[in-house]
Amino acid sequence: MNVGGLVRTISDHARRRATRWILGLRIRLRHPTLSSDPTAIWDYGYSDIDAIELGERVWVGAFTEVIVQRHAKYSRVEGRLRLADGVVISTGVNLRAAGGAIQVGAGSVLSQHCVVVAANHRLEPGVARIHTPWDETRCGVEIGTNVWVGAQCVVLPGARIGDNAVIAAGSVVRGEVPAGELWGGVPASYIKTIE
Repeated sequence: MNVGGLVRTISDHARRRATRWILGLRIRLRHPTLSSDPTAIWDYGYSDIDAIELGERVWVGAFTEVIVQRHAKYSRVEGRLRLADGVVISTGVNLRAAGGAIQVGAGSVLSQHCVVVAANHRLEPGVARIHTPWDETRCGVEIGTNVWVGAQCVVLPGARIGDNAVIAAGSVVRGEVPAGELWGGVPASYIKTIE
């Protein structure tokens, strides 16, 4: 690598770090009761800050990545993120609110290394998967109040998890999880009623 290339690489890296720092600072200033680890990445369009709604005392752990795109390239569905009062987003969680909304109810917990995805690409024959439009018929994720999503779960587009439900660690959630039930597995299925 020549000197010019090295300078460009260092400059690009510094610009990305500064941008992430500014975006995180904007969120923390807008939501003074938010507790967000400095390593958390808040990635959103500068004018899309209104697409992020946070309640009181939301906690975001280390190495979490929050991506919110109000207008995504491959979808006409607006991306939004709503975290109600007392939501806990643990270490290493990945929230991708593009092409749909992610809504998490009050007092709910997303445990370590969960992935929550609001939209996914459609499958079209002969087209590169990464360039297909997103499936607008199955998008968005709703997680009710007082829900516990165990470590390393994946919550897929179109999932709806009812109030007071628990998702066992390592599960893949798609479709509807009724309120007050414990679900687990790949794909997640009913285990027992909690209340």
